[in-house]
Amino acid sequence: MATVEPLIFMPLDLDTFSGSERFMAGTRLGAAFGRGIKAYLSAKYTEAIEHFKTALIAAYVEGDERSQIYDRERAIIYLYIGNAWAFQDDWEQALREYLEAVQTDPQLSEAHYNLGVAFAALGQIDKAIAAFKEALEHNNQLYEAHFALGRVYQRLDDAGRAYIHYTSAREARPQAGEPLYYMGLMHQAHGAHELAQRCFAEALRVEPTFVSPAMADQSEVLVSKSDQEVIAWYYRLSEDLKSQGYEEEAERIYRALLQWRPQEYRAHYLLGNLLARSRRFEAAMEEYKQIPPQDRHYSDARLRIAAILRFVNRHREAYEVLFETAKLRPNDGQLFLQMGKLLYDLEKYKAATRAFERAVQLLPNDATAHYLLGFMYLTLGHENWAVNVWRRAVDLAPHVQSLRYDLGYIYVRRRRYDLAAKEFSQVLLQWPDDVETTFMLGLCYKEMMDPAQAIPLFEKVLRRNPRHAQALYYLGACYLQVGNTSLGKAYLRRYEHLVRQMPAPQQRKLPLHTGTGGRP
Repeated sequence: MATVEPLIFMPLDLDTFSGSERFMAGTRLGAAFGRGIKAYLSAKYTEAIEHFKTALIAAYVEGDERSQIYDRERAIIYLYIGNAWAFQDDWEQALREYLEAVQTDPQLSEAHYNLGVAFAALGQIDKAIAAFKEALEHNNQLYEAHFALGRVYQRLDDAGRAYIHYTSAREARPQAGEPLYYMGLMHQAHGAHELAQRCFAEALRVEPTFVSPAMADQSEVLVSKSDQEVIAWYYRLSEDLKSQGYEEEAERIYRALLQWRPQEYRAHYLLGNLLARSRRFEAAMEEYKQIPPQDRHYSDARLRIAAILRFVNRHREAYEVLFETAKLRPNDGQLFLQMGKLLYDLEKYKAATRAFERAVQLLPNDATAHYLLGFMYLTLGHENWAVNVWRRAVDLAPHVQSLRYDLGYIYVRRRRYDLAAKEFSQVLLQWPDDVETTFMLGLCYKEMMDPAQAIPLFEKVLRRNPRHAQALYYLGACYLQVGNTSLGKAYLRRYEHLVRQMPAPQQRKLPLHTGTGGRP
């Protein structure tokens, strides 16, 4: 097995002189620090380490004000000691000093970056990633941290994250050619040579003097892959970028693919979806329109066009799109399902019903199609048909409690309280705190002459909503039914007091209290 070269990045230096003049002159600390910097700049790293350590000791030993240094200054000295070890390829020693630096001043982004450099050199990639990310937490414009993360993720074959951090590195340092070059290598490694050459050319444009350290070994290596493998790379990179929220970058990749392969209709469809999500509707529809009838994405694209037109209240145009598509795809149930919705919007209820009937024929296991057909039957006054269709919808989607609630409500209207109670009981298993379902189940028990089960349900409703007038009325009636006259009358008086406070239109929707004490 071929060995993988370690990821080596250059540690960062810092301008330590600005603001440090007070301990640079006339103190043992300042003298040691100055000698350390002089040796460091002369590449005499062992000597530099000794002087920097002397400076740290002096800061603790000397007591005068000029010898006092802040945490930031002490962390910088640790950082320079770590660099001196790093330049001698002693990464274990460098790591210890960088850890001291970040513990002394956790806000020093360069120290976190150098810590990541040491972890990467030692092959501890997960820790390197964490350190580079921590550096960006303190300075999101740190070019080196973005570039390093791009290189690490590229090594891990995480194309999406690599692409994102290379892009961020370019934004932090627009004149740098290195991120573009490595993006080109990433594309080239997957056979996307057109996109790779574009990156290489752009790298030389922004930095004409750029020479990659990998140029001699890799510039002439062209990976040979099939067109399908290259296309799959474009899709994979786009999906990675979208999943991480970088939709603009994903759009660029789709457009690069389409520039190479204009007839890659899946890319047109996915790009259209991307544009539609960002409400660039006209551009999205243009992408959808590129897809021909023979392509497998054609129907879905036409459905998306119709959905956009419906969203912007161009219902007739949306219907015409679906109608023309249905001529070509007469067995596509989703087309008829959406046509039914549009016809309902256009108040063409009989035509909508016919469209939903066709959808149910083509989609016999689609609960939504059955529900919408039942709704249209109810709109047209065909309750028996609606009940039958909704029963089928509940069988297909037993977990959709709103379907059960609607079916239970129809059973109540048809005075089939036993069947309604079964549906409402199932709904409450999933929605135990739903007030209206609790009320409807209580109503069913009251109508089945079972006030003992109805009373706790109405009381639960009133605990949630003390102004629920119908629950007050029926609770009073139930207590009268069980012989608790005083409590029953008390609830009915509360009901009458509440009703008097209501506007007249609301009062007409409430049950009338006959005062007989019998079943209302």
